[in-house]
Amino acid sequence: MNKQFALIMIICCAWFTSFAQEGMGKVMEKRAREMHRVIGLDDKEQWKKFVKENYAQSLIDHPMKENVNVSEEGNLTSSSSETKASNNLDGKVKMFGRLHEDFGGSKIISIKPTGEKMEMIVQSAIGLTATFKLAFQKTSPYLIEALGIEVISER
Repeated sequence: MNKQFALIMIICCAWFTSFAQEGMGKVMEKRAREMHRVIGLDDKEQWKKFVKENYAQSLIDHPMKENVNVSEEGNLTSSSSETKASNNLDGKVKMFGRLHEDFGGSKIISIKPTGEKMEMIVQSAIGLTATFKLAFQKTSPYLIEALGIEVISER
């Protein structure tokens, strides 16, 4: 009887773990797809609402950093900037504005989850491809706690 009980407990634990991972994956994908949808909107209030509802507070509080690397005829130029601490939410909203300009009418090419991370590749009508690398909290509600975006020009 004890062996059967132990076996049932192991099966239940395995089922619960796979169910929790499936739930996390679905929430992560939903947040990534919603981010793409909101980038397509021309509405600063919707961008701000998305950040407040989907970013972890630690990400909202973290200053925005922007690194730009441009290669022209073999010459690599690089620049970086950081928002001031008092404007962290505004910095994230401005980032959505820049993303809207380049990817407002884009389409999702692929979404690949890996553990607490998700990679979403989008392509714009003007020849830009971007890889959004999102990291999520390990526990519910699985908010976005890190975000990196790599943009490649196809022109």
